[in-house]
Amino acid sequence: MRRHSIRTRSVLALAAAASGAALVLTAAGPAIAQDVPLTTENPRPNSGPLTGGDAAYEYAPTIIAENGVYRMWYCAQDPQGAVPGDDILYAESPNLDGPFTAPGGGDPLIVFEGRGDASFDGQHACDPSVVKVDGTYYLYYGAAVNDGVTTIGVARSADGLSWERMVDQPIITPANQQDTGNGYGAGQPSAVYLDGQFYLIFTDTTGAGALPSNGAGQFAWRSSDPTFATGTEVVTADGWQPFTPENSRGFSVANAFSADWQYSDELESFVIAHNNDAGSTTLTFLGTENLAEHPWAPATIEGPWVEGPGIVSTPDKHAVDDDGGECGRVPVDIMHASRADGVPPQDLVHKGIDVVAPIECETPTPTPTPTEDPTDEPTDEPTEDPTDEPTDEPTDEPSESPTQEPTDEPSESSTPSQEPTEDPTPSPSPTSDDDLPDTGAGSTGVLVTLGAALVAGAALLYRFRRGTVA
Repeated sequence: MRRHSIRTRSVLALAAAASGAALVLTAAGPAIAQDVPLTTENPRPNSGPLTGGDAAYEYAPTIIAENGVYRMWYCAQDPQGAVPGDDILYAESPNLDGPFTAPGGGDPLIVFEGRGDASFDGQHACDPSVVKVDGTYYLYYGAAVNDGVTTIGVARSADGLSWERMVDQPIITPANQQDTGNGYGAGQPSAVYLDGQFYLIFTDTTGAGALPSNGAGQFAWRSSDPTFATGTEVVTADGWQPFTPENSRGFSVANAFSADWQYSDELESFVIAHNNDAGSTTLTFLGTENLAEHPWAPATIEGPWVEGPGIVSTPDKHAVDDDGGECGRVPVDIMHASRADGVPPQDLVHKGIDVVAPIECETPTPTPTPTEDPTDEPTDEPTEDPTDEPTDEPTDEPSESPTQEPTDEPSESSTPSQEPTEDPTPSPSPTSDDDLPDTGAGSTGVLVTLGAALVAGAALLYRFRRGTVA
């Protein structure tokens, strides 16, 4: 219980020291502020208590939405545990307002606890953060033994219920770079998976970038290695840099304890939920590559809290999509402890808001449906014989006397001098009007005229059957 009282005093000290200053970064480097205002809508006030059971306290939840179920892991101290100390419990529900139960019903399950020996996590396992990558769940957790300083461990699971430790030693220990008067250590991890890398924020009350007055601060690391043993980069005043012991805790991205974060693809920014003011939860937005940049102004979720919040996220810890698909709208739902009649926090509740950003979304241009190319050649035989066959044999004599003198003006039946106009139908035609035979009857006589008419009739019938003539 002493370990928990350290945590509680840290949070209360932070609330007193940082009230009204939720976005201040530490002196290691200035923030780049853009702070575009966001609109907040659809407030969801505190729900009733989400869980049951006999745990002495419950707080620090991590929640993912998966296959229509909200899956929650949180810190508690359950009397059913094999090892006296902090445990990590699991419960689930199809509804954000609960009730959250074990799979199939019943009290929440203990799924991870201390080992009961002298190892770094022999007594306490708490402050879970779960992220799923390529079918594997990763659990980052705070750990302690003999009520000593906190360190961070990592475990993995195929189902989120049965866990195995990935390493026997902590992956992050206190830096011991300054004495802030807060002996908590390094813990309260929160993980996000983005573009092939694990991003982790955590508290270290001994880090060089922590607030000297109380040790508050959040330090950010990233690596493709879930144990952060190789290829680790850390956020510094000059951006992401390869890890060194000296720069590993020099720059804090938010003055907070027990924070949780996710990545919003819609807003193209990280979202940190943390508690600084007594009556609300603050949402801080950080740039994708430059975590010193604030692309959006902070937003708040009203409602009392006790201990830190957990943000409802997708399995890889990204923001959950808006059901309506509205451009710029991001629902932010959190869960946190809400009651502290004594020292331990209790009664996890749900609350939330929608944040709406002034984003102009492009409407996708529909892809036109391809049509079949028209056939260039007519069929070998017309489907129907033309009905304009002449019934009489032509006479040997022309219809007009060849001795008639031609007039100076051309007759109406002479070949027209103007080219035919193009077909006004916009769709392509297999035969253009320019290709049609000349149907004028000149001085060549009736026989030529009738033969030309037959050819023209056949061509007209072909065009009709191809749908190019109304």
